[in-house]
Amino acid sequence: MIWVIAGTLDGRRLAVTVREHTKTPVLVSVVSRYGAELAAHEGIEVHTGRLDEEAMKTLIREKNISLLVDASHPYAAIVTATARSAAAAEGIPFVRFERAEVPLPAYDKLHHVSNEDEAAALAGKLGDIIYLTTGSKTMHIFAKADALKNKTVWTRVLPTAEVLTMMEELGVSPKHIIAMQGPFSYDMNRIMFSDTKAEVVVMKNSGLVGGSDTKLKAAMDLGLHIIVIDRPQPAKGATTITSADEFIDLWEDRVNGLCKKS
Repeated sequence: MIWVIAGTLDGRRLAVTVREHTKTPVLVSVVSRYGAELAAHEGIEVHTGRLDEEAMKTLIREKNISLLVDASHPYAAIVTATARSAAAAEGIPFVRFERAEVPLPAYDKLHHVSNEDEAAALAGKLGDIIYLTTGSKTMHIFAKADALKNKTVWTRVLPTAEVLTMMEELGVSPKHIIAMQGPFSYDMNRIMFSDTKAEVVVMKNSGLVGGSDTKLKAAMDLGLHIIVIDRPQPAKGATTITSADEFIDLWEDRVNGLCKKS
């Protein structure tokens, strides 16, 4: 069985390709019930819930996993490190799927930061109305940031009960929550940024699948400050692919081979 950690749309698509091309049973792991619904596909088993390293190693043994493909979000550095360590401990190959970034244009209001703490601090200096497109997982950083006190902060998140409950627990006002599933078109982004009177847009370079291109263009056309949180360093030394075709090429490599031989 091949295990695909599929926390994204392209990860789920990759899992289908793996199943159809290899004719091997595939296990897909997701965090939420909604993710499980999206991942459902013939010939694919879905595991729902967060996994630490010990749980990953147990799953590898119980499911007789021969290959682990990490297609988690480009910014899920902890998941990647944990999965890579678990695969090494169990002696199976590890492949990192990393979607390509969107090339960033020359724009005098484009700012780079390394993490969410830096993004919150800079956003507070650049404007009074902030629009976050960074999701819910790191919302606690922005909700508690001193630099954003007394600022108007709009937050775009998935419309699930789990996420909205978390936002409520963080004290985020429903008035400033936009609960919608993306990715969003240029027109939709422009309308949202304009209607909220945003002065600063905070984003990640999540690639075309994540809608980074349309966020950038809409914010630039409105003359807004854009804060881009740079990606974590890639998994150095790990076999890395950027497309389903590259996976197929690896699978067809009969010299090196990807799967642990039984």
